[in-house]
Amino acid sequence: MRHGLLILALIAGSSAIAQDVRINGGLQVGLALPTGDFATKTISTTWGDEYQGANDGLGLHFGGHLDFNFNPHHQFRLHGTVHGFASKEQRVYPYGGYSSETLQNGFGILQFGGDYVINLGTPSKGAYFLAGLNLNQVTKTLKVSGYEDESATQSGRMGVRIGAGYTINRIVSLEGQINSVSVDAKGVDGFGLDSLTWVSFTAVFRFGRP
Repeated sequence: MRHGLLILALIAGSSAIAQDVRINGGLQVGLALPTGDFATKTISTTWGDEYQGANDGLGLHFGGHLDFNFNPHHQFRLHGTVHGFASKEQRVYPYGGYSSETLQNGFGILQFGGDYVINLGTPSKGAYFLAGLNLNQVTKTLKVSGYEDESATQSGRMGVRIGAGYTINRIVSLEGQINSVSVDAKGVDGFGLDSLTWVSFTAVFRFGRP
């Protein structure tokens, strides 16, 4: 609840000063690479060694945003982004290896948040840095051949991200980010992980930018 109020406060604050700033919108799309436990953690089960995250799997993301431009160097960005990760299939051997099955994890992340952006150059060209907070709904889906899919969802999960980018022109920027979302490892809807961390590479397109 505290996290939700924080995001709402950021949104409300931005809306209150919107009349004094320039506003433009845009879209973002890109690729992501899981890191840390999200990429490598495994546990021993009757299936064999079962990975918990998106081992060796790339991710995709897309979404939209609004930029609140206070001046040429300072900006607040509200964004909504959908992230998807699909691990490579893993062959497992349950019950002493009498048969083999394939196992695959999928992760879907619905993310809403705000970033503070500092432009080193101008809004139309140059390097910039960003840091922000976000709220996430995370769904993990376990697919085992011959069985029904199993899914678990955690909502209201807090996330942070930092990044840097370069604005090529008034419309296009290229951006890199480090994202981390806190999740519960245990429980009925536990993911077996304490956090999901990934590096993303994004093309940002802006419309109506001054």
